[in-house]
Amino acid sequence: MHTRSGFGRLIAWSGVVLSPREYECLEWSARGKSAAEIGIILGIAERTAGFHLDNARRSSGSAASIVLLTESKSRK
Repeated sequence: MHTRSGFGRLIAWSGVVLSPREYECLEWSARGKSAAEIGIILGIAERTAGFHLDNARRSSGSAASIVLLTESKSRK
């Protein structure tokens, strides 16, 4: 299980501001994980993982930009 780090810090990338948990969920989603799988990995409910993914999508305005965001960050 993963632990939360940087609690309360926002992550800004390409003009999109995300919470650490939103970003963490997006990273797993970009790796092909479902909300249920993300919930298991992070030790949160599937519904909570879905909530964070939905918030991140709303913040970015586009699911495609989220995938690019997480892929570019994970390659570094």
